[in-house]
Amino acid sequence: MILVSVCFALKLDAQQNLAISPFFDEKSAYTKDARMVWVDSPELEPFKLTLYKSISTEKKDVVEKMEKAVRKDSKMAADKEIGYIGDNLYYAFVTLKPAALNSTLKRYIFYRNASLKPHGKKDATLVYMEGHVTMDELKKMFK
Repeated sequence: MILVSVCFALKLDAQQNLAISPFFDEKSAYTKDARMVWVDSPELEPFKLTLYKSISTEKKDVVEKMEKAVRKDSKMAADKEIGYIGDNLYYAFVTLKPAALNSTLKRYIFYRNASLKPHGKKDATLVYMEGHVTMDELKKMFK
């Protein structure tokens, strides 16, 4: 029981200093009427991931705040690929710096605002991932 709590706390800590972290707080107003997925299990092993969290919403005010948070976190990125439609962030693949100095665990943010496309879904999705997967492998998964 203690080991599970310690592991859970470490995983939360890796994300807690990010601007996107409030979007994954189940008690947050952002999660109301949103679709959330949180996977932290052996089922992620084939994908070389240890943690996967996503939130999708159609609420424009939440989408605007999401975009702002992704832009802020991407400023501290080790690597990133970002696309815009007009002045709005359409997608972002962000490789974050490791949470700890000696950590081999990679951290990623994926964001897509499908509502910017004329015939796309009317939602935006924000994903936070940790694992030993490469950015190229992730891009293939998200295509």
